[in-house]
Amino acid sequence: MPTEPSTERDRVFRFGPFELSEREGELRKSGVRIKLQEQPFRVLLELVANSGKLVSREDLRKKLWPADTFVDFDVGLNSAIRKLRQALNDNADSPRYIETLAKRGYRFVAPVAQGGSGLPEAGEAAAASESTIPAGTASGSGRGVWRWLLAAAAATLVIVVAFMGWRGRHNAPPLAVEQRITSNPPEAPVTGAVISPDGNYLAYSDPTGVYIRHLASGETRPLQLPAHLEPIPSGWFPDSTHLLLVAEEGANEVPCLWKVSILGGNPQVLIENAVAGAVSPDGSSIAFLRAGQDNLELWVSRSDGSSGRRLVESVAPAIAAHIGSTGAINPLYTGSAVTHVAWSPHGKRIAYITSLWPVFPDPSMDSKYTLETVDAGGGPPKLLRDSAQLRPALAWAVDGRLIFAQRDVASSSSLDTVIWSLRVNEVTGEAEGNPVPVSKGAGRIGDLSVNSDGKKIAVRRANTQPEVFISELDASSRRLQAPRRFALDDNINIASAWTPDGRAVLMVSNRSGSWKLFRQEVNQVTPEVLADGIRNIVLPRLNPDGTAILYFTGPNPDDPQHMGDVMEIPLQGGPPRSILRVPSLYNLQCARKPSQLCMLTIYAASAYQPVYQLLSFDPGSGKTQNVATYKAKTGLNWSLSPDGSQLALTWTSSEPKVTFMSVKDKSTREVELNGFNHVNTVDWTADSKSVYVVAQTKSGADTIVEVEPSGNQRVLLEADKNTRFWWAIQSPDGRHVLVEQLTGENNVWMIENF
Repeated sequence: MPTEPSTERDRVFRFGPFELSEREGELRKSGVRIKLQEQPFRVLLELVANSGKLVSREDLRKKLWPADTFVDFDVGLNSAIRKLRQALNDNADSPRYIETLAKRGYRFVAPVAQGGSGLPEAGEAAAASESTIPAGTASGSGRGVWRWLLAAAAATLVIVVAFMGWRGRHNAPPLAVEQRITSNPPEAPVTGAVISPDGNYLAYSDPTGVYIRHLASGETRPLQLPAHLEPIPSGWFPDSTHLLLVAEEGANEVPCLWKVSILGGNPQVLIENAVAGAVSPDGSSIAFLRAGQDNLELWVSRSDGSSGRRLVESVAPAIAAHIGSTGAINPLYTGSAVTHVAWSPHGKRIAYITSLWPVFPDPSMDSKYTLETVDAGGGPPKLLRDSAQLRPALAWAVDGRLIFAQRDVASSSSLDTVIWSLRVNEVTGEAEGNPVPVSKGAGRIGDLSVNSDGKKIAVRRANTQPEVFISELDASSRRLQAPRRFALDDNINIASAWTPDGRAVLMVSNRSGSWKLFRQEVNQVTPEVLADGIRNIVLPRLNPDGTAILYFTGPNPDDPQHMGDVMEIPLQGGPPRSILRVPSLYNLQCARKPSQLCMLTIYAASAYQPVYQLLSFDPGSGKTQNVATYKAKTGLNWSLSPDGSQLALTWTSSEPKVTFMSVKDKSTREVELNGFNHVNTVDWTADSKSVYVVAQTKSGADTIVEVEPSGNQRVLLEADKNTRFWWAIQSPDGRHVLVEQLTGENNVWMIENF
């Protein structure tokens, strides 16, 4: 059981650079006070006081959350642990301080020293002063004191010299500096980049083409390619004059690997049905990714594309949750795919990253990644790392260091990324030593590549992310005006609802390092916080009365048994309450009064057999009732009309159509969209007479289209080819339209002599 607090004197605990004072209620790092709220402080005190022991969640609840408290215990404790990890700069995947024991509790794992703080009492001071004089040395004997002080000084000098030598040997090397080498604007983001083996050239692509940049001079020239190709550089051949590209070919737009000379000439197709590739160091083989039955798989072939064989196949994710008493399996992740590959220095092994995709449309629940290697001749893979902190980027230097990327702070929602190196034995695939940080930068990592002598790394940082824009509807033309930037912050901002009066937008953002719920007035530039300290907050919507906000907190990927909660918080602020607990929530929406209808979707099937269950629910009691079930491998998007009478449904990457369904009798009507490849999202207009659909034209441009159940349709706004819309939601008064849009800079940076 946890210890009882001391009432006799102050307890002070020291661990690492930290000092925790019970009486002062303070946590300090190297003497500097760290701001910590009362509840996280009390949790930390309990864990530290029981260092090395399991402190169960039940013990913490009984001691720190009284039975009459109004705050939800699970939410409060999870929030406290997250804030503690932020304060301690701790990592849940490789904890230095707080270890999570799934479904049991927590354990403080760092060494802890305990003692009092402040100045000792007079008697204690005298005793301490006397005890510093060695036995047998009289206080009046100057020679004895002198000899002892000289010996103590000599011993101190030895300790200082030894410490300085130890510190010199054990200090981590300084992080390398990343130097920016491309300056593309948001309108032309860099989509791919790879450095040549000789380190002289960078091949990179943007929406306007493929370019070859001479790194020493900065001279850049376009690579002459057929106009119908829109390729992305994937790798170089060892001669540094031939490039491996990925581009679609044929009427079916099948992705292929192409070989092209940067000196000129026509490109040739090497491998069909391949979405990425890497050439072996000796140029004899190509490792590539191919779409299998369900997802991307790792293959290897000769350098001319012949004799292809599969090394790693896609498998169903092992991370799943059991639903209620039925015991049915419900995945936290919908699928897996090999995403990046890299050859070992002598071509004996191939490193790759596997991505597990979360089932939820939840930006705060990240994908989970594994870093593995496999013998180039085949055999079982070796797992090196398994974490949601990993990023899909990989390179292998000539000295045996595997270069990978990982999010900077595990407990933070920031997407800033650190590049790490890890020595790996290319014969056994085993790690040799511990990871070492190489560099740190702002934003996500999109690509990593290293030249053949291992002295240069090219890094593509992908900072395109969802942002909130506002547009006004022109009453005469019935078209949307050019959207203006609404959320003036470069972090992720995702809006999904308006307040009832149409004067403010509800959104979630990670702008302060953790996900929070905000409200921002249309005529203001800064938002106000409505709720924070909540893990994976997503999809804020209004309840039917417009008096409260409903939102969803996603499940914990580190605890597959933990499901998400549908929460409610007053629109004007106040404590949240849990309405119901569901697995794998996919969407959430309510009609407006007098209708009291609310609906949600859960993903309720094993991987690769998607089943979407559409449920109605009572926001007061939390009771649910099944409305419809859909089996579809493509994503389901739907919207409930404000009057509660109809549903509009679309399927992504499927036929360009909208299905309108009557809520009353479930009758349906399909409307085809002319001139579009596919439909992405759908949202009803404020008057329940039409929907706003984000669809993609044949030329690849995102477009907002207004579609009526009768079949009438009109284009409201067409983006340029480089702009991506997520959705468009009209305000209740019909004056404004919220447009969620992807924007940001993607550029290439260089690291040398790392």
